[in-house]
Amino acid sequence: MPSAAISEMKIPYNSGFHYSNYLLFNHGGTRILHGSRDGTILVWDFSPRVLIVIPKHDVSLVGDWARLLNDQTIVSGTSKESYTFCDNIPRISIIGCCAASQGPKGLDFTYPVTVFTAQRWEIILRDANRWQGDPCVHNETHNRVAYISGESIFVDQKSSNTRVAGLDVGSKPHDSISLSPGEESISFRLPNSNDTFLWNIDTQTVYWLHKSSSAGRFYGRVWSPDGHFIAIQRYSHFTLWDTRTGALVSILDFGGDFPFWGRLRFSPDGRYLAATGGGRIRLWDIKIALQRGPYRPPCAVKFQRR
Repeated sequence: MPSAAISEMKIPYNSGFHYSNYLLFNHGGTRILHGSRDGTILVWDFSPRVLIVIPKHDVSLVGDWARLLNDQTIVSGTSKESYTFCDNIPRISIIGCCAASQGPKGLDFTYPVTVFTAQRWEIILRDANRWQGDPCVHNETHNRVAYISGESIFVDQKSSNTRVAGLDVGSKPHDSISLSPGEESISFRLPNSNDTFLWNIDTQTVYWLHKSSSAGRFYGRVWSPDGHFIAIQRYSHFTLWDTRTGALVSILDFGGDFPFWGRLRFSPDGRYLAATGGGRIRLWDIKIALQRGPYRPPCAVKFQRR
């Protein structure tokens, strides 16, 4: 039986839940930030089971990502380097929001609110190097780079620009190849296929992460922070795979339709997996999911090495 979620929170209907811009955990993994395309930000605090709704301030500044600074101030950013801030989150009552953009001498603030003191601005600005740009990729320090050339996937060492490994898959792979955080594995797909493959670079083994049901269309994937697990997003469930063995270790049921505009995210410590779609946010405990299974042995396939 698919693993049941340990918790669920309904998203208010008027918060644009049909289109999720992002789904992120705070650094401690105790809160989830959800951003809708209408600019609404939701903060789900697990401990008191409280959902804080921060209404849109300016729809033209809808964020692509968000970060909770010091568990007190939300900064939400866009690809155009514009930012919005909301302060005083722990007290539930939002006492002020403002917006800013990147100027020639730093951040230029607009829509200021008087409750933001000079000291608060100073704290936000001092922290700027940690959050400017998408926080999901801003601090990546990969030593390897993966790329497609013809019908092959290659992995090079950045520092020496030398070839680490190559794999001929027989046809041009889908361009959505993904390198794991630990740089040991690559997830890839073949054209016109919903199936996913996992290439363990160090052992030169390829596993077929085959679909587990008739509704097996591929919608997305996410790695655990240590790269030991990968979750494959299908239409109404997720398959969880152990990247070290290639085995299916759990199926997480979303409990109904999971539209393609949903989002999927591991907590920073890898303990939880959260997903959003259809007006809900669901949360799973990975340890419990692994205990419940189901487990299926790995299916290794042969591709030609390059």
